[in-house]
Amino acid sequence: MALFCRHLLGRRQAGFVQLELIGALILLLIYANCCKLLAVDFAPPNLTYFLILFILTAAIAISIRLIVTLCSLALVTTLAAAWAMAGNTFAYYAFASLAAAVAAAGTAISTRRSVLGVLRARMTADHLRHEAEQRAIRDPLTGLPNRDGFAAVLAEAAGHGADLHVAAIGLERFALVKDLYGYTLGDALVLEASRRILACSRPGDRVVRLATAEFALVIPRPLDPAALEELGRSICEALHAPFDLSGTSVSVTASIGFSHDPADAGNPVRVYEQASHALYRAKRSARGGVVIFSPEHERERRRIVELEQAIRNADFDREISVVFQPQYDLATGRTDGFEALARWQSPVLGAVSPAEFVSVAERAGLMEQLTAAVLRKALTEAASWPEHIGLSVNLSALDLMSRTSMENIIRAVESGTIAADRLIFEITETVMMRDFLHVRDVLFRLAGLGCRIALDDFGSGYSSFAYIHRFPLHRVKTDRSFVLRLQDEEEIGRGILKTIADLCTSLGVECLAEGVETERELRLVEEAGVKRIQGYHFGRPMRAAEIPAYLSAERAFSKGSAARG
Repeated sequence: MALFCRHLLGRRQAGFVQLELIGALILLLIYANCCKLLAVDFAPPNLTYFLILFILTAAIAISIRLIVTLCSLALVTTLAAAWAMAGNTFAYYAFASLAAAVAAAGTAISTRRSVLGVLRARMTADHLRHEAEQRAIRDPLTGLPNRDGFAAVLAEAAGHGADLHVAAIGLERFALVKDLYGYTLGDALVLEASRRILACSRPGDRVVRLATAEFALVIPRPLDPAALEELGRSICEALHAPFDLSGTSVSVTASIGFSHDPADAGNPVRVYEQASHALYRAKRSARGGVVIFSPEHERERRRIVELEQAIRNADFDREISVVFQPQYDLATGRTDGFEALARWQSPVLGAVSPAEFVSVAERAGLMEQLTAAVLRKALTEAASWPEHIGLSVNLSALDLMSRTSMENIIRAVESGTIAADRLIFEITETVMMRDFLHVRDVLFRLAGLGCRIALDDFGSGYSSFAYIHRFPLHRVKTDRSFVLRLQDEEEIGRGILKTIADLCTSLGVECLAEGVETERELRLVEEAGVKRIQGYHFGRPMRAAEIPAYLSAERAFSKGSAARG
């Protein structure tokens, strides 16, 4: 019997009911033995064993109902047997058994209530701790694992021993939707987007919400590149479809980066880093599309790590220089400004392209220092230019979002190195959509100082004149791709440029065509109604020391042309 009970107690699934049954069985066997002894020798001393049964019941019984049942059974048996015996046995054992029953039941009940109270408190604490742990690793809006729970999801998927694919999914234009329509609709958009991603996945796949508008899809099964492309396209198409949210129709796009970790590699963290890099490439070069991490991307990723290490150790004041590209006004026939362009000569890597180091500086959180160095050097050079020559400086999203960077920029403007109205700060479309309301407030603050604002690379993203007019814009620079289109589709390209130029005129802002390199491109751009030009046709980026000679030659050419006229 003892071995049988131990076997039951040793089983993981043994619960309260089973323990209660085991206790009842043991106590009933003891009760039966007491009755058997009494049947063999019907003498008063043997009634003492029933009194002991009260104590055992208090010690063994797990539930109050079992205590009451066994104590009542033992009490009735004791009283019945004592009544049948001669003399004063009944009076003696009636008092003793009643006292033992009451004491045993009272002690057991109070003890168990105390124990159960402690257990309930412990269970409540465990439940609350479990809920807190779940909240810590789960997104409260979507119920999906969050960034803190992502490592566990990756580890679990890698533990299956199969190929592991990870997709990093980024929603575009989400910040714009949130700023235009509010946080409530933004949350509804994220929730519906998560449902659409889940609908595109298969059983066993895990979806994770990594950030406000970024998800991950963990796929622990073999997939070839064609299948990944198909899955990526299906997710993109699902997310591109309009969202009907409380009667408001909004649209976003998505970019996806895939990576693969073979079954024998077992490096889930690295596979996510690769997927994140693929997403970065998708956003930069294939917006709204799918990029699968490749050996070429691995080389690029290593290059970025190398660049990041070098730029963290860079002395910007010594290594960063500024060159200036002229901006030409067709109406006056002369240059009316220069755009400041940063150049980096690393003592370790040599000359590094701005296309490389600017994005790396953003990722490394060094744009604040880079912008400060470029603006300081550009202002120093511009102070010696004629007063009608303006200076254009590019600002990144991080510049506008950083309070420290903006305070540095405002101090530079207020320093009076050049008049504020000669300064033009250029921002891109993606910067405007980063945080609509915050960026608008910052730009109005700069405009309030007298600076001008230009929208750079217009047409390369998702800009719309429906919200561009809400910003204090003074100039729109068309994307280089429109000028390139003139080479193959002259009428279409010219029509697009004319439409943009006309809209700029309607809004009262200047229109500048960027990337004009040939006489033919200049003629077509001018026919489209664009009055300002920037490109190699009028001048390549030049050092500050070359600008006086360039302006002198331009003045001499203008005077000669006027004399001949």
